[in-house]
Amino acid sequence: MKMHVYGSGGENSPTVLIIHPMLSSASSMKASLCDHMGPNLRFLVPDLSAHGDEASAPYVSAAAEAGAIHEWLTSHGVRRLSLGFAASLGGVILFELLRFPDLSFDRLFIEGVSFYSGGPVAQVGGAVLSRAMVTKHRKAARDPEAGARKLARLYGEQAAGSMVASFAAMSEESIRAIVRDCSHVSLPPLSPAIQRRCTFAYGQKDSDLRLAQRVIPRLYPEAELRVWPGSGHCERMSRDSVAYGAMLRNVALGSASTDRS
Repeated sequence: MKMHVYGSGGENSPTVLIIHPMLSSASSMKASLCDHMGPNLRFLVPDLSAHGDEASAPYVSAAAEAGAIHEWLTSHGVRRLSLGFAASLGGVILFELLRFPDLSFDRLFIEGVSFYSGGPVAQVGGAVLSRAMVTKHRKAARDPEAGARKLARLYGEQAAGSMVASFAAMSEESIRAIVRDCSHVSLPPLSPAIQRRCTFAYGQKDSDLRLAQRVIPRLYPEAELRVWPGSGHCERMSRDSVAYGAMLRNVALGSASTDRS
């Protein structure tokens, strides 16, 4: 894990932690989110293992990534953050980070996170997905242009190129470890007060939405569930990054608070 610090805000400014999804990076999050969230904010954006500047480091587990982020935050005196934002794989890692009692978040916004937490269905589905992802990885290495065309239809041409390059460079061991974590998610206990400051968001076409609609009311009944009409998995933040960034700024500053207490 390598932490990047962006934004014009100093150490006393509202601080936002952004954890990217699989195949993204800190620089991609800066371009798609931080650059559209306005001035006077401080952004802490890690490159996860097997991504961005850490592409050569193997991804081992969400717990390991969360531990590295926690160590960086506490060693730099960061224990309270205005907003924790995470997408997809990043959400799985944020779940692990929420287990550390010495960190607090004023608000949480989690996009497209998996709620598969083990069991027979997750085990079978995870095994199938792991094989499918390895097959796609080999195809991407052989024909990156074909993969880029497919991703461009969902996330735009600029994002698609870097995503395919990231996927092709990733080891099969890292891919399997990521799929394992996303199909065996460790769901943290969240107090009612934290739930009221938390928003889960999904594209209407996201395959993870159906399970989230069943699990969130049961485990996190005080949290908000937001659905983006017509969008796929993490598509809204890429396709409409200007509006998405402005929305996150309002959440971070409390003018569009997720707190429903």
